[in-house]
Amino acid sequence: MNRLGILSFSLFLLFILSSRGNSQVELWETFSDMKTINSIEIVSDRNLIYCASEGGLFSLNLNTGEVLKKYTNITGLATLSAKSIKVDNHGRLWVGSGDGSISILDLSSDNWTYIFDIKNSTEQDKAIYDMELYEDFIFVATGYGIQKISTSDFSFVDAPYYKFGYLTERSKVTDIKISNDVIHVATSTGYAKANLIGTNLNNPSTWEAYNGSPLNIDVQAVEVYNGNVMVGSKTGLLYNNGSFWLIYPNSTVMNANIKDIHVVGQDLYFISNTEIYKTNSSDFSVITQVIPSGAYTRIETLPDNTPVFGTTDKGVLVRINNNYVDIAPNGPNRNSFDNLSIDSDGILWAAGGDANGGFYKFDGLTWTNYTTQTHPEIGNGNFFRRIIAGNGIVWALNFGGGATKITGDQIINYNPGNSNLPGISGNPDFCVPFGGAFDNNGRFWLTVYVSNVNMSLWTYNGDNTFTGFTNPSSISSSNLENVAIDEFNTKWIVSGEATPQGLYFFNENGTVNNPTDDISGFYNNSDFPGGGVTNINDVIVDGNNEVWVATNNGIFIINNPRAAIVNPAQKPAPVKLRLISGNLAVPFTEVCNTLTKDVLNQKWVGTVNNGVFHISSDGATLLDQYNVDNSPILSNEITSIAVNPKDGVAYFGTLKGLSALKTSAIEPLSEFDEIVCSPNPLILPSAVDLRIDGLIENTKLMIMTLDGRIIDEFDSPGGKIATWTNSRNLNLASGVYIVVAFNKDGSKVGKGKFAVIKK
Repeated sequence: MNRLGILSFSLFLLFILSSRGNSQVELWETFSDMKTINSIEIVSDRNLIYCASEGGLFSLNLNTGEVLKKYTNITGLATLSAKSIKVDNHGRLWVGSGDGSISILDLSSDNWTYIFDIKNSTEQDKAIYDMELYEDFIFVATGYGIQKISTSDFSFVDAPYYKFGYLTERSKVTDIKISNDVIHVATSTGYAKANLIGTNLNNPSTWEAYNGSPLNIDVQAVEVYNGNVMVGSKTGLLYNNGSFWLIYPNSTVMNANIKDIHVVGQDLYFISNTEIYKTNSSDFSVITQVIPSGAYTRIETLPDNTPVFGTTDKGVLVRINNNYVDIAPNGPNRNSFDNLSIDSDGILWAAGGDANGGFYKFDGLTWTNYTTQTHPEIGNGNFFRRIIAGNGIVWALNFGGGATKITGDQIINYNPGNSNLPGISGNPDFCVPFGGAFDNNGRFWLTVYVSNVNMSLWTYNGDNTFTGFTNPSSISSSNLENVAIDEFNTKWIVSGEATPQGLYFFNENGTVNNPTDDISGFYNNSDFPGGGVTNINDVIVDGNNEVWVATNNGIFIINNPRAAIVNPAQKPAPVKLRLISGNLAVPFTEVCNTLTKDVLNQKWVGTVNNGVFHISSDGATLLDQYNVDNSPILSNEITSIAVNPKDGVAYFGTLKGLSALKTSAIEPLSEFDEIVCSPNPLILPSAVDLRIDGLIENTKLMIMTLDGRIIDEFDSPGGKIATWTNSRNLNLASGVYIVVAFNKDGSKVGKGKFAVIKK
């Protein structure tokens, strides 16, 4: 395998923080769940424990358990999923990832180095499941075999070790143990060992293999203990005493799922199903459970010969003051972000979309997680798919558990048992709300995915009652999903998987209890021009009261939604979004999952496989695009987007965590205070435009000299921040300049100043 190069951390940081377009102030951040521990490494000379998780890497103080530092793809890691870690003989921490990249942290200098050979290879399973140090080499367990890498110069030694004796070629290697110059490996098709002295590991005959049941499939753990080789798989535990393979002599564990085996002091510890046991070589049949049952993943040993345990849901368990304490950095409950919403205080709310995920909120500093374990009042189950904030209220919609209303610290769950919300046929207690929105009067509307009363659209009446609306024949069997409401209080609703598929619209004419004046209609997929629309995934109403529809074949816009309720039989035709490229208007054909608008009415479109598209308010111009190749965004599959008007942070939900990008889409001030210009001084030539902060809505700006000569004038985009895009182009002389800002009628005026230094 050719070594494809190593990136320095400084170059990586330059890449991820570089500004890419349209004068945005761009600053990325990653938020992730670090409770699922894949690997643990003790660095005793630094008094540290490092933990690799699906959400990144973190370190903690060995004695106090205090979390000291977090590492994500923004702060050092090449990628977020950290599968395995190992300290080498040069004081560097190696971090193997799920995509095959290796990030190497020098513990003395805090500098990073990267190896991308495995990631850039053509192998199918590139994940790094384990790493083991031997002399001046790291043996790397991958999804296709073992790679041997020099710790001195990071060169790859030998070709990959693909075949171990008679085991299947390119078997996934899950665990490596080196003891007394012998390498032991656990693979997906069996166990193998080889001598490291004077042998050719590329020769399959060098390896001695064994794949007798239960070691014939999914072998996960290997350890050497007092001359015995202990090997565990998903279906049992065997050991070799140097002469024979023997069944472990305890019926509780002999056929169990053995996830890890580790020597701790004089004892042998192993994870069996959901328990951790210890035993001693004096009598393997005697096992002792050492800690209550849990979702354990790893065992490691502290310098004082006490164990540390990794889990899937609680982080790492460390014994402090004679008690085990679960430790993980504050973060979201899961890395799954199915739906996002911002409340009136600028707090982010997220629905996990995971059966056990619950929902979470972020106030800019701290995450608070809501599950049935932490907050039993949220209802029955944790499968929250949608979350809608507005008017000081948050509605969290539980797929199967009803609608949960959060008002301050009060939480009330509404379900068929305590309200008139419907269940489903065959299970009247299973309530599946799936979309919602607040209308212009503050009334909350929600859809149910399946209903046993032929009512899929409901509205909350302000107590424990809801009013349902009988489905017209056009949607009698539909699965209603996301909702958007226009300025005429027309509800625009995605009709999902069941026939008919399309976009439903409904207006009750302001009379919730009088169905005779209700107006409704339906756009079939075939009503969207150009063909190719088979799925509608999201809908919003923008600042111009236009209905924007996200489909599997781009974005469509209904420019005059009022016409739909005036005459549903002559509903206005959707118009396909086209972006200006050169002198051409090119149809936008991405597979779109989600979309939202920001305070500037600019659009953010999340796609299935190409990241995020940032589009101008009129839909004509692509302002920027973010994907995994040109930005730190966590995934090209975007599940939800929300832009916080309080600080301009755009949040991109994925199934791998949450990415956040600082933008200039901040709501304007009500009155002028201090207008701040940056950079100040503006040193010309400059790589950035002048940024003007502290504006009210729809500000007009003038740039003037001290003697009153107007240099330039322009309109702000509507928010708190504007950019003087001509600041780098004009031949400005060194000196002090005045910024004058005023509203349309001139009744409100603000001013600021900045200096120019011309090199």
